[in-house]
Amino acid sequence: MTHLFYVVSDMNRNVILGRDWLVKNGVRLYFDLGMLRVGDVYANLEEDIHISSILRLSKETVFKPQTSNICFVKIKKNFQLSESKLYETSAVTEGSFCEEPGLLIGNSVVKINQLNRIPIHVVNSTNKTFKFKRGTAVGRINTVLEENLVSLNEIKNKEIQLENDCEIDAPLEYKSIIEKLISKNKDIFAAKDSELGHTDTVKMEIETGNHPPIRLKPYRTPLHKRQIVDKAIDEMLDAGVIRRSKSSWSAPIVVVKKKDDTHRFCTDFRQINKITKSLSYPLPLIDDILAQLGNAKYISSCDLKSGFWQVLMDEKDREKTAFACHRGLFEYNVMPFGLQNSPAVFSQLMEIVLENLPFAIAYIDDVLIYSETLEDHLSHIQQVFDRLRKHGLKLKLKKCQFLRKETNYLGFQITGNGIKPETDKVDTIRSLPPPVSVKEVRSFIGMLSYYRRFIPNFSKISVPLVDLTKKYAKFRWSDECQTAFEFLKESLSIIPLLAYPDLSKPYTLYTDASDESIGACLTQPCDESEEVLYGVKNEKPIYFLSHKLSDTHYINSCS
Repeated sequence: MTHLFYVVSDMNRNVILGRDWLVKNGVRLYFDLGMLRVGDVYANLEEDIHISSILRLSKETVFKPQTSNICFVKIKKNFQLSESKLYETSAVTEGSFCEEPGLLIGNSVVKINQLNRIPIHVVNSTNKTFKFKRGTAVGRINTVLEENLVSLNEIKNKEIQLENDCEIDAPLEYKSIIEKLISKNKDIFAAKDSELGHTDTVKMEIETGNHPPIRLKPYRTPLHKRQIVDKAIDEMLDAGVIRRSKSSWSAPIVVVKKKDDTHRFCTDFRQINKITKSLSYPLPLIDDILAQLGNAKYISSCDLKSGFWQVLMDEKDREKTAFACHRGLFEYNVMPFGLQNSPAVFSQLMEIVLENLPFAIAYIDDVLIYSETLEDHLSHIQQVFDRLRKHGLKLKLKKCQFLRKETNYLGFQITGNGIKPETDKVDTIRSLPPPVSVKEVRSFIGMLSYYRRFIPNFSKISVPLVDLTKKYAKFRWSDECQTAFEFLKESLSIIPLLAYPDLSKPYTLYTDASDESIGACLTQPCDESEEVLYGVKNEKPIYFLSHKLSDTHYINSCS
């Protein structure tokens, strides 16, 4: 059997057989059986896996009545995707999804981003809510020849960029509400890593008096880390974070390895910090922040995109931020990390940005919005967005969470009933091996001290460990130290929750003391539904306090 074919480059089918060949050879097609017959020969109708493949939901998805939705789907790993090619998405022809007549898949032409995430357009034209499990087949994908497309003028659409880069972190039932809110305010979200906001509400100054310029020799960068430095320099130049410098000042740079084996580019400003006039602007107290969340039913957290880099350096002080490396001398256009006054300046900025918004609080670049009702919360989010826009600040959508009943903030899990240590942090602490040096003991005590409000008699329990850190003390890890170490780790799970203070109810303060330490527990009355401690009726703990007595305290104590 022979037939004449035209050979075409880059065709998206191996062979296209036309009507002339089908008629000439008496071909019969049996679509219900998925077969074709040529003479006495039967063959299966199969699709080339490299041409068409099934698209499946990447996670459980809810489609509300009368809504238009963009959702993300996944594809089999053996389907080779290319960022340079175009693909067409269309509806699947069988399965539970296509059995619903009111669910429509819009045919679309898409490009694949670096994450291999494929967006599809789903319309629910019915008055029913549909919920589909992860892995449900919803569509097909086919390669498309670019020459078959009509090219229009490119319109930069930040909304699509944002959707392709990351999904919106919000409960399914509120997803469409938040998507509309973000679409309305897409200008305050960074569409790419190099896009930063710029505010002139405050400017970073470095007051060094009449001190002469400090010029330090650059640290030698190992050859295998130069690529990391080169990448960081190029990215900062592209984003306008730094510029070439002719400064008389110079600080060295270091490349620090992080826990996830990635590296961080750091400028060593220790010497200039020693001669800088300190700014006494206070950082927010974490206890005060947590105490404000008592009546919150809805919580959203917003993270500023490289917050420090959105604050401009005062032009006269930019030369003082100069740093040297194998690429030459550079200086910062924006407020860098590592300067001693950077946190204070940024706290001052956020205090101005969120002024007279009692439902929003910020610790450095983490903004928390809390409300009692859904309607209020959406209004509060919009008001915060308006303030950020007014002051030229941008958010990183990937790190924002919206309309949560619970969220993690500053190492704590914030719930409607109270606070508790963040689960990941507790797991990290509980998996720590025993310390083998005084430095590791200090590090362990420091981590536990952050959560000491959850640990009754923390100071008393930690005495054997604290004694190891005393001056001239020899490091000897005894059974007593091991017992204290294990007990402190387990104590993080003893108190499941600390309640928020209720100003309308009285307080009860329980106290205890010994020769070594003093302790207290602050509680408030509660009904049965609010009980936190097993076996303790009608009371909920607000805070545990403890303090180790020094030798001076012990000598001067009453006997």
